[in-house]
Amino acid sequence: MKENLFKKFLSFSYGSWIGLIIGFVNTMISTRILSPEDFGKASMFTLAVNVSMIFIIFGTDQSFVRFFYEEKEEKRGGLLYNSLKIPMLLAVILSLIILIFHERLSIFLFEENNPKIIFILVLGIVTQALYRFAVLVIRMQKKGHLYSLLEILNRTIQLILLVLIYFIIGSSYEIIIYSTVLTIFVLSLFAIMHEKNYWNYRNISIKGLKHSKLEILNYAYPLVLTTLITWLFDSFDKIALRQWSNFQELGLYAAAFRIVALLNVVQAAFTTFWTPVVYEHYEKNPKDTSLYERVSKVVAFAMFMIAIFSIMFKDIIIMFLGSKFENATNIMPFLVFMPLMYTISETTVIGINLYKKPGWHILIAIVSCGVNILGNWLLVPKYGAIGAALSTGFSYIVFFSMRTFISLKYYYVNYGLFKIYILVLLVFIYGFYVINYHSMLWNMLLGFVLMLVTVGLYFKDLKFMYKIYLQQNRKEVSFK
Repeated sequence: MKENLFKKFLSFSYGSWIGLIIGFVNTMISTRILSPEDFGKASMFTLAVNVSMIFIIFGTDQSFVRFFYEEKEEKRGGLLYNSLKIPMLLAVILSLIILIFHERLSIFLFEENNPKIIFILVLGIVTQALYRFAVLVIRMQKKGHLYSLLEILNRTIQLILLVLIYFIIGSSYEIIIYSTVLTIFVLSLFAIMHEKNYWNYRNISIKGLKHSKLEILNYAYPLVLTTLITWLFDSFDKIALRQWSNFQELGLYAAAFRIVALLNVVQAAFTTFWTPVVYEHYEKNPKDTSLYERVSKVVAFAMFMIAIFSIMFKDIIIMFLGSKFENATNIMPFLVFMPLMYTISETTVIGINLYKKPGWHILIAIVSCGVNILGNWLLVPKYGAIGAALSTGFSYIVFFSMRTFISLKYYYVNYGLFKIYILVLLVFIYGFYVINYHSMLWNMLLGFVLMLVTVGLYFKDLKFMYKIYLQQNRKEVSFK
């Protein structure tokens, strides 16, 4: 009998939870050996890699995911090959452009001419592109344990390299960049070698594929604009701080962002597990919405509890970063809306994806991005990093709302939206309170009350799903 969904999720997620702990140690060490300014410069490198990835991937990764189960198993290597052709060509073109304009780009990113880091940037872009597809191959085969191993290795190798490079070159933003790129390079080789049947050109046949390169492009290209706008939506806070503030504020924001980004491992683990499950379930039983309803409510409950917990203990968490970063404590409360709303929206956006309406993602991205740009323009010059966090948090609520209501037009599922919006309002108020009134006791007390409210709102749903889980286990035991 097939593993139940909970066990599948565990196989994909335990590496993320272990990686979260290792990642926190990594952040704690980084903030104690680097200044906020160095953190700000390292975040600009990440920004450059992310925007480059949008142009070279060209949405073909999403085509690969969407068409994976529509191809026969022996043809999926051909689908990978066709999906990779454009990214590799664009990677060469973009690398040449970066090298030609290396001095201007270096000064813009780091306020200094650093040719070594520009070369590492090119290597990082190409490696990241290969790693994206290498992980997708593992993910779409639902090899959860291997995916978790990659997560653990990612955090562990990066931590080891960070410390080693620090002892070699000293305290510099370069140590984060070197350790990150080298880690992805090693993991790419490992993932490709493990799934060599997909990557070995001699084993690949593109004859008889259901989806041609043209179909891959047709599905992918609308997503490029969407991804670009989404990147701008996700990154304009850092651009705004670079433009209207300074590296000090950017560094504080990057440190707080890095702590909150550890919650993204939960988001990434869930999305990695959830996407293939949605497509496979829909192919088998398109009218059954009970799975989507149950999973959405469990995810909403879990993410709200994690968000509240993060705000409750923000002062303790920030203490581990060192005294240089203590001002980051007021930035965290609104940044939690980023993983919170995005993860829940991954369960409520399925109507758009199942009905192959990628054009809607463009509108959603444009509106959410516009809200974020306006918010940063109004708030960053006066409030700095706190203003950027507030704008980011609110724009993610808009992002979730549009994804959900447009999805419901095509495929109705009872997601329990009233509960979600009640809790969004309460958590937002809670965030405002804790940044204005610095009482750890009251912060803890209010957080505990909010957790009880969350449990009360989802109690019946959790009880019902627990019964289903017990029934599944009884069936598995009987079968054995």
